[in-house]
Amino acid sequence: KLSHMVQELMQLSQIESGQTVLKKSPVAIVEVINSAINRLQSLAERAGLDLKIEVNPELPPVTIDKERIEQVLINLMHNAIKFTPSGGRIRVSAVKEGNRITVSVADTGVGIPEDDLPRMFERFYKTDKSRNSGGTGLGLSIAKHIIQAHGGEIRVESREGKGSTFTFTLPLTF
Repeated sequence: KLSHMVQELMQLSQIESGQTVLKKSPVAIVEVINSAINRLQSLAERAGLDLKIEVNPELPPVTIDKERIEQVLINLMHNAIKFTPSGGRIRVSAVKEGNRITVSVADTGVGIPEDDLPRMFERFYKTDKSRNSGGTGLGLSIAKHIIQAHGGEIRVESREGKGSTFTFTLPLTF
């Protein structure tokens, strides 16, 4: 666990300092989403969750570092799996909005207390200190910096007991 935390801290430090070089190329976002879902589908099934993709395959490509954006998606989906009780649903969607692609990971999980929402992307921040969720508290901070390095934004909307939706944008390049 300590080794994993050190690795994530190094990665976060490199991204924040601009030392990480993004390997950008035009990619269909549906490919990245499908790849992330394929990696987590069995985990979702074992947890008794319905994990689905809702993406128009005709979306224009985005110029991104495919591995980094997949890392963001895996982090968001893994959190959704971790905090959604058996029988719940997780939906990953992507739509074109103006000159951006907007990607959302929505779940029917436990939700996030309103007071915690402004701090969700801070390093080491965890909403429930009494519960050991096994994470380092760095994943959402890393996700935020990866999205910002791509010129996008990330946000969360949530209601306790109703679920959460994490949304990020990626600019389209023409």
